[in-house]
Amino acid sequence: MRAPYQILWPLLSLFLVRVDLTDLWPIRMRVEILRVYDGDTVLVKRGSFESKVRFSRIDAPEKGQPFLSQDGDAGALSKKCLQHLLGPTGELEIYGLDMYGRILGDVDQVSFKLIEKGCASLYPYAKFKDQHEKYRYLRALIMAKKLKLTLWAFGGIEQPKAWRSKNKHHFRKRI
Repeated sequence: MRAPYQILWPLLSLFLVRVDLTDLWPIRMRVEILRVYDGDTVLVKRGSFESKVRFSRIDAPEKGQPFLSQDGDAGALSKKCLQHLLGPTGELEIYGLDMYGRILGDVDQVSFKLIEKGCASLYPYAKFKDQHEKYRYLRALIMAKKLKLTLWAFGGIEQPKAWRSKNKHHFRKRI
């Protein structure tokens, strides 16, 4: 007869190898905001460590992306909105990493504020901790569109993911 640890240890090691610990609970830390790249990406610093953070639940228009009904740069408007909402420091909540090595997270719940103020769209593949949180974001997006706030005041935007795929020549190849 095998001892319980002889069975549980291999199972536990499989669990630790296959599961990112941020899947269990998000990591929180205080960071300094160094730079805003666009409407959904910032550079943060903690101690001597600097990293890009991509807001995981939103998709902001790209630099140079036009509004649907008139000329203008929707990406620049979204970036200004994010700069206005962020302070010099904030509480970073980390959910994981994306395929480009950026941290997926949120700083001071800014993702929801951007949706609520009409400065960004909801990311189509966003992950939420529960249905209540998902519906909260969806309600905020619907209200922003209905009240024609910020981006939606200018006729709205094409979903940034779709615009990126149509306009690949605007972007240099990422490594």
